[in-house]
Amino acid sequence: MSIKNYLYVGADVSLKSLTTCILDISGEKLLKPTNFSNTPEGVEKLLNTVLEYADSLNVTHILIAIEATSVFGNHFLYTIADSKLFSDYTVQSYCFEPKIIKNFRDTLGDLPKNDKIDSWVIASRLRIGNLPNEYYINFRQLGLQRLTRFRQHIIQNITREKTYLLSCLFLKFSSLTQQKVFSNNYSATAEVLLTDLYSTDEIATMNIEQLIDVISTASKNAFPDIHNTANILREAAANSFKLKDELNSSVNIVIKSCFDNISALEKSIKHIETSIQKQVKEWFRNEYTVLTSMKGIGAVIAAGIIAEVGDIHRFNNDDALAKFAGLVWSQYQSGEFESEDTNIRKTGNAYLRNYLCQAANSLRRYNPVFADFYSRKFKEVKSHQHKRAIVLTARKVVRVIFTLLHKNRLYTLPKKGGPPIDN
Repeated sequence: MSIKNYLYVGADVSLKSLTTCILDISGEKLLKPTNFSNTPEGVEKLLNTVLEYADSLNVTHILIAIEATSVFGNHFLYTIADSKLFSDYTVQSYCFEPKIIKNFRDTLGDLPKNDKIDSWVIASRLRIGNLPNEYYINFRQLGLQRLTRFRQHIIQNITREKTYLLSCLFLKFSSLTQQKVFSNNYSATAEVLLTDLYSTDEIATMNIEQLIDVISTASKNAFPDIHNTANILREAAANSFKLKDELNSSVNIVIKSCFDNISALEKSIKHIETSIQKQVKEWFRNEYTVLTSMKGIGAVIAAGIIAEVGDIHRFNNDDALAKFAGLVWSQYQSGEFESEDTNIRKTGNAYLRNYLCQAANSLRRYNPVFADFYSRKFKEVKSHQHKRAIVLTARKVVRVIFTLLHKNRLYTLPKKGGPPIDN
C-alpha cells in the first residue's frame, strides 16, 4: 500500500496578486509567503513553483485552497482544473468561506493581518483536515450560475428601487402611500399621474371627466369602476401634504428616474430568464424535468437549484448536500445537558439555501405531504414558528431532491400508508 505524501498550498487572493504559502505534511514552510501576480503569467509561474516542490518531495497529493473573495480567485481555480501540469498527482482544490478562516485564525493567537500571514493561515487550515466540498468546476453549470445569480441581483435591485420610490412618493403624494388607491403603485397609471405631468394640486382640482380620461388612457381601461377610482384619487390628492414648487420639481425628476430604472430592470430580467431557460433546456433538461415534476417547484427555483448543485453525484448522501447548502444546526451539549433551542449554522451556499427555502414554502402550498410536515413543525414551538418550520421543511426537500436526482426519477405523491419518497 503506497504512502500518501501531501503538499498544502494556501493562496490569499486579491485583485492584483496571489500571495502563496506552501507547507509540507509536517507543517514546515517549503515556500515562505510569496507574491505572484493575478495574471495568466503569474498563475503559470505559481503552478510551476508548486510542481517543482511536488517533484522534489515525491508528493502524491496536492491540496490547494483560497479564501472566497468575490471572483478574484476564480481564474486561478479554473486554470488549475484545466492544467495538465499535475497529471501525475491527485490535485484537490478548495474555496474556504471567510468565516472558517477567521475562526481558525482566532485559535492561533493575536496574529497580524496581512496577505502573507493570511496565505499561511489558509495553508495551515488546509493541513488540519475536515475540509468542505472540493471546488466543483463545470463550465456549463458555472455559466448557468452566472445567469441565475445575476437574476437574483436584479430582483434585489428592483426591491431597493421600489423602496426608494415609495419614500419619494410619500413626499409628493402622501395619501397615496397611506391608502390603497392603485393596486400597484409602480404601474403605468401611477407613473403617468406621479411623474412631472401632474402635481397633487392639479389632480385635486382636475375636472372629473378629464381625470377619468387620463386614468383610462394610462391604464388601458383596466379599472372596472373608473369613476370611483378617479374620485378616490382626487380625494387622496386633496388630503396630501403640499410641496413647495422648488422641492416638487426635484422630487418629480427623482420619481421619473426611479420609474425608468424599474422599467429597465424588469426588461433586463425578462432577457435573463429567457437565457436561463435556453441553457437549462439545452444542457440540463433531465435535471430540470425531475425537479419540476414536484408541483410547487417552478422554472426559476429549478434552474437556481441546478446552477448551485451541479452534479448531484459529487454528494455521497443528502446530509452532504444539506451541509453544502448550510441546512445544518449547531449543537449545544455539556455533560447531561443538551439544549433544544439551536441555531442554523451561517455557513454553506447561501444561494442554494435560499432556493431550497423558497421551494419549501411553495411545496407546502401545493403538496399535502409537505403541508402536513410544515404544519407539524409549526405547532411544535411558540416562537419563530414559520421561519423554523420552513427551514425544517427545506431540509426535507433536500432529502427528496437528492433521492430523485440520484435515482433519475420523477416525483409521485406517496400512496396513503406507503413509504415516503425519500426512502
